[in-house]
Amino acid sequence: MNTLKSDIQGQLARTNLLSQEQSSEILAGRFSTLQEDIIMPLLIGAMDCEAMTGCDPKSTWTERRMARLGLILAFLLALGAASRV
Repeated sequence: MNTLKSDIQGQLARTNLLSQEQSSEILAGRFSTLQEDIIMPLLIGAMDCEAMTGCDPKSTWTERRMARLGLILAFLLALGAASRV
């Protein structure tokens, strides 16, 4: 029986945000907890997105603001998840 958590982790595993090894583990039913094995790749991805958008001279102010907002949200969620562990 799928739970909301397993559905979310399954969708996350189908993205390129986690390593192939982590994605395979999740898709095999061995779910990870919200520890650094999931939180850190997501934070790094958000930081990379913000850095690439912020340094691109062709990006618009709206794109830069959205990338910054995504980075802020990623850090807030990571801090919240870390406080629950």
